[in-house]
Amino acid sequence: MYANWTHRTCKENGFIFQLRNVDREELEEHILAANQDDSVDGIDQYLQQIVDFSKDVEGLCHQYVFNMYQNIRFLDEQQLQKSLLPCTPLAVIKILEYLRIYNEIIPYGNRLFGHFITIVNRSEVVGRPLAALLANDGACVYSVDITGIQQFTRGDGIKNKRHDVIEKKGWTLEDCVPLSDVIISGVPGESYKFPVHLLREGAVCINISSEKNFDPDVKDKASIYVPSIGKTTIAVLLRNLVRLVENRQKIDLAVGKQYRSTEHFAPHAHINKPKSARTARILAKRAPLPNENPKIALFLRSIASSSLINALLTDLHSLKRPLAIRFTKKNPIHPFEDASSLEFFSEKNDASLLCFGSHSKKRPHCLTFVRCFGGKVLEMMEGIVQQGTARTLSQFGGAKCRVGTKPLLSFSGTQFDEDGGGSKFMLAKSMFIDFFRGGDAKEVDVEGLQWMISFAAAEEFGEGEKRDTIYMRCWRLVTKRSGQRLPRVEVEEMGPRVDFRLGRVREADEGLLREAQKRARTTEVREIGCSAVELSSRIFSSWSLIILNALLTKSTNKARLKKNVETDIVGDKMGRIHLGRQALDELQARKMKGLKRSRHSVAEDDGAEEAEDVDILSRSDEASEYGDNSGKSDSKRPRLDS
Repeated sequence: MYANWTHRTCKENGFIFQLRNVDREELEEHILAANQDDSVDGIDQYLQQIVDFSKDVEGLCHQYVFNMYQNIRFLDEQQLQKSLLPCTPLAVIKILEYLRIYNEIIPYGNRLFGHFITIVNRSEVVGRPLAALLANDGACVYSVDITGIQQFTRGDGIKNKRHDVIEKKGWTLEDCVPLSDVIISGVPGESYKFPVHLLREGAVCINISSEKNFDPDVKDKASIYVPSIGKTTIAVLLRNLVRLVENRQKIDLAVGKQYRSTEHFAPHAHINKPKSARTARILAKRAPLPNENPKIALFLRSIASSSLINALLTDLHSLKRPLAIRFTKKNPIHPFEDASSLEFFSEKNDASLLCFGSHSKKRPHCLTFVRCFGGKVLEMMEGIVQQGTARTLSQFGGAKCRVGTKPLLSFSGTQFDEDGGGSKFMLAKSMFIDFFRGGDAKEVDVEGLQWMISFAAAEEFGEGEKRDTIYMRCWRLVTKRSGQRLPRVEVEEMGPRVDFRLGRVREADEGLLREAQKRARTTEVREIGCSAVELSSRIFSSWSLIILNALLTKSTNKARLKKNVETDIVGDKMGRIHLGRQALDELQARKMKGLKRSRHSVAEDDGAEEAEDVDILSRSDEASEYGDNSGKSDSKRPRLDS
């Protein structure tokens, strides 16, 4: 019935709806296939741990639920992508907004302050999320279930940022219903009927169950009665679908990719530029660099985690230090079903490597190694630890390696070669190198080589199936006197000892891998090429060496050439700076009082100029008075006609 109503509403509003009937055993595979189908914008299915984060229209995956309970309303720091809310709880909120239960005078986020609400249902899909949402908006919510009553509130005066849960021991419906001005019932059963006689006069009653939880006489005491919310829920589902498309648009625009349905959905979506200098500095700090910083590894564990996995996570964290972060809190994460939580942890902690430990009956003692790029999962590899042969770091005696030292890495077995055991072993080799390589070292001190990690590949056959296994051993390098110039090197096992059986593997997406392998244009290759020519001078012939060296020198000089910078014969560097037009007459210069001319000095200067003019005129008159009548004038006397 719900699917039919959804189909009808989608058809009326121009959405494409497909109802796919599959076998129960193949349901998970079909959902995973729909996750990779670009023609699908949203998936409506209650197996939310399998549905892709960007297509979960129900809003029930781990990332959305985490944001809802923590009162986080956006997915990114720039607050461009809004977090989704579950459809049914959000439909109830929209109904309360329409009924003016929300006070629009109060600031957004506190508009239910002063309201008392009772919810008869505390399921993880509807009741508990609805109680958390209403409490985060400022209401005092009483959540009623068969196990008892809980109070969801943000404290006195709604001072807390998010809600707290308080057990109300001994409370019943008789205690909380008379206090509430809104009653919401969602019990999925025909036999249950809400006790209408407990309602206060003028209360608002909403039925969110598919059954009728209220008797017809509820209208005698309730001021407003909403018998069902099914159509509103479907409208909210389509709203979530549009929001998913908008979020995907913003992600695609951020990476310079045009989304296929831009002309159909949300044409106004765009990415704003940083509005402050602080935001610009943060984005510049996270931008790709020619030489990236050493990779940080983040260690997490699941809700179900064995003592062996916890000990191995501790040992791997100690080997990776100081480029390691470990969280001891349990996390309900399923990496291969929904990797959004891992991406969240990776982006928040600036960690591109993750190691997640879990334990289940199907996959006991499991370590999942994850590599991320740009806040997105690039590759994942699952390793099942063999409990019988595993040994922790504390089970080995003797000294250990110092913190921060880089290990020697050894890979034994043809399976690690490109044409050997296939993509699983190649991915494992690349993953382990990334995990333990540390920072780049320009020089190597022999005394700093204190330990080594060896990985040996093997293919075992057991119970009629092939098992790809990797044996990991950690050794401490000990140098002893040998009576010669070079010391004698011995190895001592220091732990941990782990045997992995390779499980599931998620290879990198082709487009994301291409982005991750991009390199900035630098002159490092040319410099290395020049040094290679110098080192290989004994091999090349003289003429080929001269030609090759000249070409590389020319290309290197061309790359290093800087505009308007020259070097003279002596070796001094000179540069030219081009300035624009300088409007010096428009400059406002400060006039000092000591440089101002007084009136007396101005009068004296004017008198001196008048005296000079009189003197010149007198000399000219004298020249005309004593001049020769023939028109000849004395060349020594001044002339004024010129």
